[in-house]
Amino acid sequence: MLGHLPIEDIFLIDNLETLKVVADPLRLQILELLRREPQAVKQLAAAMSVPLKKLYYHINLLEAHRLIRVASTRIVSGIIEKQYQVTAYRLSVERALLSLAAPANDEGVDAFLSLILDHAKSEISKGVRAGLIDPAHKTMAQRGLVLGRRWIRMSPERADAFLLRLKALEDEFEALQAEPTDAATQFYELLLGLYPTEPPVHSEDQPQ
Repeated sequence: MLGHLPIEDIFLIDNLETLKVVADPLRLQILELLRREPQAVKQLAAAMSVPLKKLYYHINLLEAHRLIRVASTRIVSGIIEKQYQVTAYRLSVERALLSLAAPANDEGVDAFLSLILDHAKSEISKGVRAGLIDPAHKTMAQRGLVLGRRWIRMSPERADAFLLRLKALEDEFEALQAEPTDAATQFYELLLGLYPTEPPVHSEDQPQ
């Protein structure tokens, strides 16, 4: 019987095959459940309302790509039951996979966008159905949903400075997690995107 193994903070995805594996809503849901606590496949099947045979296929893929591992085993009715856990709490993508010079760049970018955006869509929809999110409101005190798009005209240098300010704010509030929490404390997910949408505009008197 294995003991629960230490979990890393970040798993760096450095190949296209692994990126494609995690860019799947069902497998992302498995990772989310196992991030909370180790579970057996039967527990996951019950929580997700997914047939065992189908779930084993996804579990095997995640284990083969080192995204999950066996945390412990036990004997249940004469059969060895495995409990799985994630190998890391967070996923990060090696940016070289998304480089314009990388082979199969379109596949890498598409899988990366699916990993981020499809998961966010799934989480929001699930939260609305469960009554955790009320899209009619915008404040967190009312279980609101803050989601939208905004355009800001600025230079690349100012955009980088903007991101640094946001990162500092994230770090400040993340550090507060170490303080004692009350019954009202829960997880909030922040979806952040910043990207250019059109080329710079040059006036006639500026060099091209």
